[in-house]
Amino acid sequence: MKKIFKAFIIMILALIVCIPMQTMVQASTFTSMSSKKDVEVSKPWTVSFNKALSASTVNTTNIKVVDEDNNYIDITVALANSNKTVVTQPLKSYEYGKTYTLIVTKQVKSSDGKVLPSEVRMDFTTKSSPTKPSEFTVCIDPAQYYSTITSKSGVKAKDINLSTALKLGTILKSRGFNVVYTRDSDAVSWTQGGEDDAKALIAKNANADVFLSINTNSYTPDATANGIETYYTTNKSANKLLASSLQAELITATKAKNRGIQVVGSTSNFAMLNKTSCPGIVAELGFITNPSEEILLESQQYQNNAAKAIANGLMKYAGFANTDTTYDTTSTATCAADILVNVQEGDKYTLPVTTDVTMSNNTKKTLGVTWLNNVLNISDIGTYTYYGNINDTSIKVKAIITVEAAISPTTPVIIATPISTTTPIIITTPTTELQSTVIGEKLFIYLTPSANVVSTLNTAIRLHGGVTINNCVYFSSEAMRRISVPVPIGVCNTHQYLTYLNSNNWSKTKDIKQLTPGSLCFTTNDCTGYPTHTFVFMGWVNDGDYTVAYVADNQGHAVHTRSMLAKGDTDAFAFFMSK
Repeated sequence: MKKIFKAFIIMILALIVCIPMQTMVQASTFTSMSSKKDVEVSKPWTVSFNKALSASTVNTTNIKVVDEDNNYIDITVALANSNKTVVTQPLKSYEYGKTYTLIVTKQVKSSDGKVLPSEVRMDFTTKSSPTKPSEFTVCIDPAQYYSTITSKSGVKAKDINLSTALKLGTILKSRGFNVVYTRDSDAVSWTQGGEDDAKALIAKNANADVFLSINTNSYTPDATANGIETYYTTNKSANKLLASSLQAELITATKAKNRGIQVVGSTSNFAMLNKTSCPGIVAELGFITNPSEEILLESQQYQNNAAKAIANGLMKYAGFANTDTTYDTTSTATCAADILVNVQEGDKYTLPVTTDVTMSNNTKKTLGVTWLNNVLNISDIGTYTYYGNINDTSIKVKAIITVEAAISPTTPVIIATPISTTTPIIITTPTTELQSTVIGEKLFIYLTPSANVVSTLNTAIRLHGGVTINNCVYFSSEAMRRISVPVPIGVCNTHQYLTYLNSNNWSKTKDIKQLTPGSLCFTTNDCTGYPTHTFVFMGWVNDGDYTVAYVADNQGHAVHTRSMLAKGDTDAFAFFMSK
């Protein structure tokens, strides 16, 4: 029998174990090495030999790890040190407080064909889960460094992520956690192609217990997409628990739409979650392509709440006691636009009980109004101003009521067409401009009260010489003049209307999903080659359903519904104009 030589030295930290090896197998039983305790959940085993190995025999079939139920654990096996060393490492960290077995089978051979006399096994038990934050390490990833995603105002997604991530790190450090960042400034040491591997290595070297990636969502086909969602992989049960804990707390803190936890698919952009050895998630904190959420994402208050929510969700996941569970109000009321109403003498009108208020983060919120004087004078022609208090705020709102002379339905007013520049005509315009500079938003606000729709329609009929049909352009152009857009009075058909809009740099869009309240919509063409109808878009009846809309036009005495499809006598939506 050939001389027996030392072949294996299994090491973890400073531990060295020698296993004899000879030319022929002499026994079919396995050899048990002494078990190891309190092993780090992500630590690799290093198996060393005194001579080179046959590379074809070093693989995850001949060297493997199984759990307590004899299930195989995904590991990597790599040769090093001129093929004299094998390093085994779990693809995902082992679970806390579990016992595993490292197995080196008899099929591992040296380069000259020598084999082990028997299979070698070693049991090891991982350390218990952390009992306090100081035993817990968090790797925070301010993601999307190479992303070109920006908000309309030019703020980059990567900067929002960094700002929020640094706030999260500060909170966790104050609670005793160990924190490491993949980056803590607007600079990285890796290339775009090596980004995922670099981040995974940072988490591994820190022995991180969790990996938290902070992201900003985007969806350009639909600017109304909103809400928060958290992504995870299913290859580790802890991932789902981590995602659920953080998602629930984020919704509590922000009151955002709950898009739920999402499983990362095979074609997902979150490949790094498959490379980190510890449990990990990707938190999408809102849509930068949504105008309202863009403002929130950029605000310090929202970032603070999101960071605190992630910290609180993490503590719940880790089982740590936490009493700091309150969140700051993200915005306060700052101002309310004047309410502009036109009525005819003798009409009935009631001051609204609610109105839209601009918040400190530039979003809109509907709040109640208490009016100082509810007695309205709409029997005398003139302009009257009424004041109200926005409930639970120090903000006041002003309602400006313009009372016009009533038009008798039996006595049409005849006006020559086209209208001469010397022909006198009364066109009611607001006595004050709306605070918004966006034409569509002004138009939406003005046409929301039914009284304004009726007043605009009455004037459109007057402009059309008392004719009560085919007044869509008269109606739309009159509404525009009432918000100080100088559409010529002589504009009376879609050809002239489009000529005016195009000459004043209004943009034309066919994508119905990009419609915003106050946009001017046009239907399909008639036999002349011009749209058959125009109306003002006021909103969707059902979010995500682009078939039925709320509109304002000459076909109703208030905002009403309209099919955007060709249906009966209704022509289909073709495009819209905005500025």
